[in-house]
Amino acid sequence: MGDHGGVDRQRVGYWLAILLALSQFSNVIRVGLDAQAYSVAMGLPLDSAADVAWLHVYALRALFLGGFASVLIASRQYRALSMMALLALIMPLGDFWLIWQAGGSAPALWRQALIAAVLVAAWFSLGRMARQPNRAGPA
Repeated sequence: MGDHGGVDRQRVGYWLAILLALSQFSNVIRVGLDAQAYSVAMGLPLDSAADVAWLHVYALRALFLGGFASVLIASRQYRALSMMALLALIMPLGDFWLIWQAGGSAPALWRQALIAAVLVAAWFSLGRMARQPNRAGPA
């Protein structure tokens, strides 16, 4: 089996997976820098300073997701990444619902819709990569 790393980098799914992993790391940094501002940007402002701890819990989970996705990218586990993208749709769809129920802003809702669209594109693109010989990762 040859090294397909160069070929993989030319595929949309590869770059979408990297974008999604980096977005999780970005969320960790943004929560760490200013949790209150992050909550406002997400469309669900915190009611009190005591609620900041919940955003730190969120950041820990985002750190795990970004790290796990990075390991899957590095090991070219495209089938697993494809399934991760599909299952991750729970998050933006759930966030959309929560923001809408809370009377959140249109930009916050559009952000969640865009994230969902990127996840669908990643699911599709990574699934196609996984079906190609020598690209699905170890059996």
